[in-house]
Amino acid sequence: MIENRITDALNEGKSVAVHYKDVGEYMELDTGHKKIYLENVNPAKEVAAEILSEFSTASRNTIYKKYTTNEIVQEIRKKTKNRNILIVFNDLQQTSKSSVRVFLDIMENLQILCSIRGGTKKHHNRLLKKLVIMKDPEDEVIDITLPIVIFAGSIAFMAYLKIALSLSGFMAYIVLASIWFATIIARTLLWIKK
Repeated sequence: MIENRITDALNEGKSVAVHYKDVGEYMELDTGHKKIYLENVNPAKEVAAEILSEFSTASRNTIYKKYTTNEIVQEIRKKTKNRNILIVFNDLQQTSKSSVRVFLDIMENLQILCSIRGGTKKHHNRLLKKLVIMKDPEDEVIDITLPIVIFAGSIAFMAYLKIALSLSGFMAYIVLASIWFATIIARTLLWIKK
């Protein structure tokens, strides 16, 4: 079960990313960590201030206004040394470059449990390399867009060929030009969808 795999990885000191899940479901796992749940992962300074406010008597707004992002990160490193801290958040794919940098800077002293519920970008790669990525086989998503497009294209080709062989003259030209135009429009709409 995925809960056991997450618990084992966290107990081994690894950070974990779970595909297609809400990590709020795993807040109750018994890992021995102090858990900090982040509602938002952007902007970076606000995220860092929220993490530091958990270890400080100062409020998040005071920290946000008083310190720079680098000063907040340094303070987080000092306060989390030799402690079991777990940062929990959803939607890694939404983190900005600066938020990723903050997480990379503080990962040596704490662990991360996050979800990936969409496509990641290039700036996420360094963080993803430090995470154990887990998938629940029940949640696998199969994209059937391409097979459907190939099937529809084959049907359209057969219809196009039948019309071309059965008609002649100007009428055949008009019908085939219309079908060709419709095909170009459909292809363009598929491209826009991506």
